[in-house]
Amino acid sequence: MYVLPYSTIWVKIGNADVRVFKQKVGNALVVKDPAIVMQVDNNRPVRSARTVSQSHWEHVGTGKTLTAETSLKDAEGKPIPISEAICILEHYKSLDLNEKAEQVDKKKVQYYILNPDGSIGEEVMPFPPTDRIEINQENWIPSTVIEQFLIKEEYELPAADPHNDAKLFKEAEAASKRDEIAITVFSNGGFTQYYAFLVPFFKDGQFVWLLKISDKKLEYRCLRDIPAPTAVPIREVKTLETLPPIQQLITVPTKKKK
Repeated sequence: MYVLPYSTIWVKIGNADVRVFKQKVGNALVVKDPAIVMQVDNNRPVRSARTVSQSHWEHVGTGKTLTAETSLKDAEGKPIPISEAICILEHYKSLDLNEKAEQVDKKKVQYYILNPDGSIGEEVMPFPPTDRIEINQENWIPSTVIEQFLIKEEYELPAADPHNDAKLFKEAEAASKRDEIAITVFSNGGFTQYYAFLVPFFKDGQFVWLLKISDKKLEYRCLRDIPAPTAVPIREVKTLETLPPIQQLITVPTKKKK
């Protein structure tokens, strides 16, 4: 029995029809951020907090806006003017409310397209989260096509059962030799659907399939015509050398004389 620490989906690539983990690719920091302590005058500590800049209350039953009169007291019971206080947001959640400010069951909510003129259009429903990706022959495209898209998120797809590694590797190796990747659609739920690319990845004798999703195609707007060769030679001027040669930085230091 295998423990599944991450969410899983089914992937069918060629003869490999297996369940895989869907683990978001992490970030490798080149330079680690230092630990920071915030202070102000005379070493007084400073902390970040989520605050409310604007809010209002509504009456449950009528939906009318209510005027709030707040009185504040400190730990000793001394009244404090509201102008001297800020509201720290510690817990928050999103609710679906009707016109009377009554909470509505999310399962009963209906969704409609809002037309450009402000009228209500046809009813629609959100995409279900993708739990199976099936790659057919028509899904394969040249690997260079992905360069036209801006990748929003990237996931690793290791086999949920290690016994299926051989199946996934066989298909990854075949795709790599063809220099092809697969394209399909993918959704995490809600009203957003993405183009999804399945890309074989190899490194240091290991492999994994990658799932890269995108909702934007790159558009280059500053392309220029390649200029014709100039007949006038360009006068080159030497730049000012301000840094020591790189070779000096990587020279192996000699041992100290005792």
